[in-house]
Amino acid sequence: MKSKPAFGLLFFFLLGLLPFAAALVYALLYSLGIVGILSEGVSLAYWHQVLQSGELLGSFLYSALLAGTGVVLSVTLALWISMGLRTSLQHRFWSLLLYFPLAIPGMVASFLSIQLLSKAGFFSRISMKLGWIDRLQEFPDWINDSYGIGIILTFVLIVSPFFVILFSNVYQNERIAELSTLAYSLGAHGKQVFWQVTLPILFSKTKRIMILYFIFLLGSYEIPLVLGQESPQMLSVLIIRELKQFDLKLIPEGYVVAVAYTVVIAIAALLVFRRREVQVHE
Repeated sequence: MKSKPAFGLLFFFLLGLLPFAAALVYALLYSLGIVGILSEGVSLAYWHQVLQSGELLGSFLYSALLAGTGVVLSVTLALWISMGLRTSLQHRFWSLLLYFPLAIPGMVASFLSIQLLSKAGFFSRISMKLGWIDRLQEFPDWINDSYGIGIILTFVLIVSPFFVILFSNVYQNERIAELSTLAYSLGAHGKQVFWQVTLPILFSKTKRIMILYFIFLLGSYEIPLVLGQESPQMLSVLIIRELKQFDLKLIPEGYVVAVAYTVVIAIAALLVFRRREVQVHE
């Protein structure tokens, strides 16, 4: 019986951690000029060049801004739906309609956003029919724009249903309805119950998942590839662009970005789970 957990850990290490660690070590060696087609020995030149250019920092801040905005808007929308429309979600049709975006791949969602949000898309034509704009060119730039509006809206489309399910389950499992009734009986009004009972419980039970979803969106590739602009680019798109350059001398810069991104994300994930472990032991 004791050998099963040990075998499971060994299996996870061989298929999960070992390939990841090997890829990270290879990327680190490539970024230092130790391996690669044009390797000339240990050198920090590539790291210095990437950090000095400021493109890595700009891309990271841009990615963090879009991912953070996407998570905040998704959580806000999911709270409104799961708390305000609980009765409607019990009907099969509305629940199926709401949860359908969970089955849409990122690439498909990106092309759907183009059909809806571009200057020649559905919403621009509806706006023109309603007389809100005179020409399609007057419709706002929501695709490949500098503010990443198309990326954010697509994030919200595919992330919100997950948080609706999550909040609904937490609401039921934590018996928030009964706690709210108790708060009402003690003299609290609607806003007090929401801000001091419902919201704190939901946030405390789901905040780590929000952080993990932020990390997930930070590294998303398909959506920013299709809907993003040339500069600045989100981190995953920047990494692939650097790795596929025709100039072989610049490829190590892509590995520098990949290593830096992996280290930051790994540290963030470890801090999240370590804090949870400490709280569990307490």
